[in-house]
Amino acid sequence: MSFWWQVVCFAVPGAVVYTGVFYGVPKLVDRGWALIYAFWLCLWLPALLLLPAALVLFSLTEGGAFTAEVLRERFRFFPLAGTDWLWIAGAVFLTLLTEQVLEPVSRRLAKFGRLSPPHYLPAPFHPLRKFSLPPTEFFGVPLPGNWKLLFLFVPVHVFAMFSEEVMWRGLLLPIQEAHFGGTAWIVNGLMWAWLMHAALKWHFVAMIPGMLIAPLTAQYLGSTWASFSVHAISNAPLWFILLLGIRARPQSDRDTETSRQSQGSLH
Repeated sequence: MSFWWQVVCFAVPGAVVYTGVFYGVPKLVDRGWALIYAFWLCLWLPALLLLPAALVLFSLTEGGAFTAEVLRERFRFFPLAGTDWLWIAGAVFLTLLTEQVLEPVSRRLAKFGRLSPPHYLPAPFHPLRKFSLPPTEFFGVPLPGNWKLLFLFVPVHVFAMFSEEVMWRGLLLPIQEAHFGGTAWIVNGLMWAWLMHAALKWHFVAMIPGMLIAPLTAQYLGSTWASFSVHAISNAPLWFILLLGIRARPQSDRDTETSRQSQGSLH
């Protein structure tokens, strides 16, 4: 696969995501869609389609057989050893740390018109909006007691990340290693950041360390499971934030308790 075909593989889904996030979501909301469905559909559907797309490309360009052993070897789904998890833990720590350290850069860039996030994004996705814990809602959906949201959100999120890893690290990274050798992870990470994630344009500086760390981990450990682990664990704080909001009592319950306590103090 030529370099330009590699660019196309990153740029096309990235363009679809960009169009969906900035143009598709507002149109869907205007037509009566709930924001949570409109946004995550436009964000996740292109990612979910990467898995079948990777398999089709593998078949067309390499004529590979769809057997468990062939797919395991070609897409590098090799098991991780105990010491590998130390590297993964370090990679996750660096990913989360650099995102926090560089967050002020994202806030500054978000103030520029051409780099600003879409107006509908809530905190913490919108860097200029105040975020507090526990959150009371998620894209307009109340969180307290809403366990169904968590049970639906996490599996789809995990599968979307898995689909990305099959395409970017499973299919393309070995090809890029043949072209670029030891620096393939840099090419892979920059394409992943600036082409696939072009919709996060206010975050284009802060995302770079994390986007490089995942392919570096995959290339160094020789396993797609490694980058998938870094990818998934680094996104897990969002699930924890949702869990905090779901476990929180509704505001109406807190107001009732406060009212009872106030009445009790009067007697």
